Amino acid sequence: MDAVTKKQKRNQRLSIFELEALREAFRQSVRENDVTEADWARHAELFVKIALQKGSRLKRA
Repeated sequence: MDAVTKKQKRNQRLSIFELEALREAFRQSVRENDVTEADWARHAELFVKIALQKGSRLKRA
């Protein structure tokens, strides 16, 4: 693995603060959308897809 690939992998990691912010955003989304516990898995999939799309838009800006 070359140095550029290692740096790219390192840049893909989220800090504990970013993870906590995502966790709180997910909780807020669950509350706002009245998602039942039984539907959390599907909601989480959609939440992550949307978060990744938003993140990629921010990186391009």
